[in-house]
Amino acid sequence: MVELVKNEWKKVFLPVLLTTVLLAIAMSVLSCTIYQNYVLHYDLEAWEVGTELFSLFYPLFVVVPLCWNLYYERKNNFLLYVMPRVKIKKYLTAKWIAYALGTLCIIVIPYILSAVFALYVKTPVVPFVENPFRHVFENAFIKTPLLYAVALSLWRGIVSLFVMTFGFVLALYCKNIFVILTGPFMYSILENFVLAILRLERLRLVVAFDPTTVDPKVVSISSFLFGPIVLSIVIGLTAFLLSKKNAVVTI
Repeated sequence: MVELVKNEWKKVFLPVLLTTVLLAIAMSVLSCTIYQNYVLHYDLEAWEVGTELFSLFYPLFVVVPLCWNLYYERKNNFLLYVMPRVKIKKYLTAKWIAYALGTLCIIVIPYILSAVFALYVKTPVVPFVENPFRHVFENAFIKTPLLYAVALSLWRGIVSLFVMTFGFVLALYCKNIFVILTGPFMYSILENFVLAILRLERLRLVVAFDPTTVDPKVVSISSFLFGPIVLSIVIGLTAFLLSKKNAVVTI
């Protein structure tokens, strides 16, 4: 299994590396510059401001650099050649593990690096004391900002694994690469819209990824768990329905 994972990792290493580097540079630069147009209380707020846009597009960042590989292996019938040498479930498990490692690199590394830049590289924020300050996990945010940033970045990596898995399932069965690469992103937009209409903004997947997108007073444990749980159900239903229509190894 280890050798299989290594082989699959080599296939996606370059796009993962390029995506990670580009995101790290973009987030770090924005965290050190864009905050100047905002009234802030603490240095880590510059990180939140600088990375805010990426919270919307992260489904693309964790699907596009990875799931194209599985699509083309299906399209070129490569999976048919793999089957005599290794069980297809074992092969796909190794591929998912490699994709999971890539997902964590793409999300966790840029967010942590940009937080370090926001805390220790940029010019310190001059606190604006006239405005009251409220934040999710406020004590940790103020007293141990780096620990807060690392913990949130790791959690964002976990949430992204669900999104990548959705793309992985689509790549197993769908014939349209556009649907595969943009499907998880479109799902996040649709889910965001539906829950906003239902006045359940605190339960959106984007809130699980970035809790600062809503009022801190409404954030709870369900805000972090509801989105991933619903997405898990959607992934399961999608895999079940598509598997009835298409075989894994068909074009």
